[in-house]
Amino acid sequence: VSSTRGVTVSGRVTGSDGRGLRGAAVTIADDDGYVRTVTTSSFGYFTFEGLQTGETYVLTVNSRRFTFQAPSQVITLTDNAVDVNFTAE
Repeated sequence: VSSTRGVTVSGRVTGSDGRGLRGAAVTIADDDGYVRTVTTSSFGYFTFEGLQTGETYVLTVNSRRFTFQAPSQVITLTDNAVDVNFTAE
């Protein structure tokens, strides 16, 4: 059962040295195929707002300059999700 209460998913995209990667595209998709994409800030942070609890989402990161060992993560929201992080190889 999903709720209409808006929750957020946020995290950071970093290089192998731990520094934030600016301009990486982070995409979130739900079970219905609805997709949103944001670009990371100058310090690698991203946030998606207005998501629903009880739903499962797939987050994927993409960068022109970097590759990721684990470019996708699947999460089922029960509340706000913070520290959904990606690290470049």
